[in-house]
Amino acid sequence: MWTPRLGLPSLCLLFVLSSFAAGGTRGEHSVTSRWQIAINDLYRPFLINKVFNYFGNNGGGSYNPFSTSNEGFEFPKGTGKTCVYEDGVVWGGYHKGRTDPKVGGSAYLHGLQAGPIIQYGTATSDPIGDDPANPSNRIYRVRPDMSPRTPFAAIQSIIAAEELPFISRYEGYTEQEIYDQYIKDWNEWPADLGAPFVYGKDSNNVQRNAGPYDPQYDIPGQPGADQTLWYVANDCNIVGTMDVWASPVIGLEMQRTIWGYNRTGALGQTIFLSTLLINKSGAKIDSMFLVQWADPDVGVANNDYAGCDTSRDLGFDYNGTATDTVYGTSIPAVGYDIVQGPIAPGAPDDTAGFRLGKRPGYRNLRMSAFVFYVPIPVYEEVAPEILWYRLMNGTTGATGSPIIDPTTMNTTKFCLSGDPVQAQDGSAGWVDGILGLVPSDRRFYMTSGPFTMAAGDTQEMVVALTVGLGTDYLSSITALRSADDSVQRFYDSLTGTGSVLTVAVAPDGLPSTPQLLQNYPNPFNPTTAIRYQLSAVSDVKLVVYDILGREVAELVNERKAPGSYEVRFDATGLASGIYLYRLTAGSFVRVRKMVLVR
Repeated sequence: MWTPRLGLPSLCLLFVLSSFAAGGTRGEHSVTSRWQIAINDLYRPFLINKVFNYFGNNGGGSYNPFSTSNEGFEFPKGTGKTCVYEDGVVWGGYHKGRTDPKVGGSAYLHGLQAGPIIQYGTATSDPIGDDPANPSNRIYRVRPDMSPRTPFAAIQSIIAAEELPFISRYEGYTEQEIYDQYIKDWNEWPADLGAPFVYGKDSNNVQRNAGPYDPQYDIPGQPGADQTLWYVANDCNIVGTMDVWASPVIGLEMQRTIWGYNRTGALGQTIFLSTLLINKSGAKIDSMFLVQWADPDVGVANNDYAGCDTSRDLGFDYNGTATDTVYGTSIPAVGYDIVQGPIAPGAPDDTAGFRLGKRPGYRNLRMSAFVFYVPIPVYEEVAPEILWYRLMNGTTGATGSPIIDPTTMNTTKFCLSGDPVQAQDGSAGWVDGILGLVPSDRRFYMTSGPFTMAAGDTQEMVVALTVGLGTDYLSSITALRSADDSVQRFYDSLTGTGSVLTVAVAPDGLPSTPQLLQNYPNPFNPTTAIRYQLSAVSDVKLVVYDILGREVAELVNERKAPGSYEVRFDATGLASGIYLYRLTAGSFVRVRKMVLVR
């Protein structure tokens, strides 16, 4: 057996984030929010595909306030089996000359209140948020097939089959009440505050493309989605931010768009989570980070392991044993993928994804740190905002010291970045459990940053919450990675970009991980150059697919040495349109999009 070089006493310092890391002391699944009971907290269900989940307008995610266990992310829908207890988004940065960082967002406790910011702040004053008790500051839920143009009688059977059986387990709504709420949210859709919608055709059958949202003609929700939840919140209540974070108000408005698709395959078990932040504080925020945190519980809470895949910007949770008392032996793995990170200035030929579109001259930041928690009873006297900001920087929460990878003894910002599918003997890298840590409750923190938000700036991070189900607890990780690749390709097709990478360069001039670069020129006719870089000897495949996923060309299929490569792709004989090219180099997989224009 491989003997670890880092003892368990050192692990306490390395891993334990203290009770403050979650925003308050918690036992296993015993936390309730002190702050959330004081404001207009409303939770609404997501249920359009194979997942049943609840989200609140206080920043809370994957949390079911109506069940006795409060566990969210039920998969498969209707089974009562769950993969996540709760999740949320946290942020931090330096603001208005303060020497300590400010932190905000939602963990188990919610430092947010419902509603938009109605008065901007200044250098000397905080912004003012709307009255959170205003009924319009609820969480909205729409489906394109539940419109005022469709009478209840025509859609009652759909509600009876697709909604009522799942909602009625927790809430006592009737079919009529579910329909009425859909119509109310459609008619009152807050497009003026930023909620997305699609223009429809007017009474003369002419396509609308301008003007305010009109519920008579337009379609609320994320374009093309089969269900959308949306709300707006802010951090302007000093009582809430101090209670949760011991941090002053920053002045950020958060618009949350949650959407999904009623499809087969990976999309049918995925929820997309867009967090849009608007800096209404009146001052710049420096060295800012965004964090997706999660408390996953795959089945029972006390037998989990965690991990991260840096090539995919993926954090995941899986069973640490072959059998789970909830799922039996058919145990999924659950993951959070930063499919689109915040934007930062880039090179002139860079293009970032942003709000389902492109932002030329910018790049999307990737996952910059991954840390995790194990329930070892050691607690440090550290203010919550300082601890959280240390975690955002990929250091230990208690002291801010560097994290040491116990398999290499090198510093790292990415805990558990090894491959648990391989044997857990040290050869697979740093995987959960190799240091004597037994399967138990896990939670993890995925960071993207740093970046700067000037006054009035908008930033967005999009996360895909998805699952994979294999033949056993470890093959489910492989299934999760495959599903995640499909989800990333799909999301890239929505934004019109490939996966735009922030390249980390090693001392030898090569990237520290493989990279697939954007083809040039793009669009092209009929030839283009595809470049990629390898950091180690790898078995490489470079394949081109059409938009339907059919292979049209295999450009590379051989073992390659470290270095930079360029391959010419000749599209003579192919039709105009969008094509995808996929690089596989060992465990690294990345897909980008190119456009052939005749």
